[in-house]
Amino acid sequence: MSENGTETTIGLVLSAGGFSGAAHHSGVIDAIFRATGWDSRLSDVIVGTSAGSLTAISLRAGISPSDLASYYTDDSMSTEGQQIVNRVTTSLKMPEPGLSTSSKMPSKPTLLLKELFLGGRPRPMVAITGLLPLGEADGSSFAERTSQIHPELWPDKPTWLCAVDLDTGKRAVFGRDDIRTDVGSAVQASSAIPGRFSPMNINGKRYVDGGVHSVTNSDLLAALQLDLVVISSASTLIASQEKNSLSVAWNSRTLHKEIEQIRSNGTEVLVFEPTVSDLQARNKLEPTKDAAKEIFQMSQTSAFARLAKPQSNKARNLLEEAILQI
Repeated sequence: MSENGTETTIGLVLSAGGFSGAAHHSGVIDAIFRATGWDSRLSDVIVGTSAGSLTAISLRAGISPSDLASYYTDDSMSTEGQQIVNRVTTSLKMPEPGLSTSSKMPSKPTLLLKELFLGGRPRPMVAITGLLPLGEADGSSFAERTSQIHPELWPDKPTWLCAVDLDTGKRAVFGRDDIRTDVGSAVQASSAIPGRFSPMNINGKRYVDGGVHSVTNSDLLAALQLDLVVISSASTLIASQEKNSLSVAWNSRTLHKEIEQIRSNGTEVLVFEPTVSDLQARNKLEPTKDAAKEIFQMSQTSAFARLAKPQSNKARNLLEEAILQI
């Protein structure tokens, strides 16, 4: 039970991360389950962005931590998990790395002006997105595969998938905001990398990857005053003092501020990130299944180490309390 005597509430955040994201999340989710017994499918609310959005829907469809891990470990899936995966008949279509566009015209140049002069904390990726030409790669296979995994319109439990409105630069949260859509369209929108994939048109509005606003979007959970927020972040290093790329540094700073917001309401936060050496190793890998297995193993190992630290004791206790309430 939480300190006020009510049931323990837990939120799960699954970040953007491209090719590395899904493997990172699977390693974290599997390590938590093995170390504590807590099943991420039990999350009271899940926030997913880009790569994390499909993992979120996979969990809500009923795929267990062990079944998510089986792709990387070559173990057999459970009967339940295999039945879910067997529903997927659409092949994943990925464009070549880099920009996928024939145009040189910026998609929304006014976003640069909005970010620089209209107040609030600037979001450099939003400004850069406006300067990129529209991507042309077809992301419909994301939508089709997601809808096959989760045929229902939307999960019963709170599931928030993040994208960005290309015309306004504002964050859109499918499953929370008043935007009627299905899980497939939401995942395609959340994963529409600017300059690479075509924006996803939903009800006449164009949406792109939610990582443009924040790779984690964990601040969405601050106001809920949950007992614990678990964050799986594939491309940040908030505790590192070493010099990193500008994108990693910015994403890490943004996540640090989000964590401060969550903790200001009395919520415990448990963050799983790659180590410096993990991130350096990932950056050298090509997007192959063998590389995904390596990322999974690195993520799982780092997650076990994080859970073993004394600073994680309170979070572990909350995870174990939540299991007892099932």
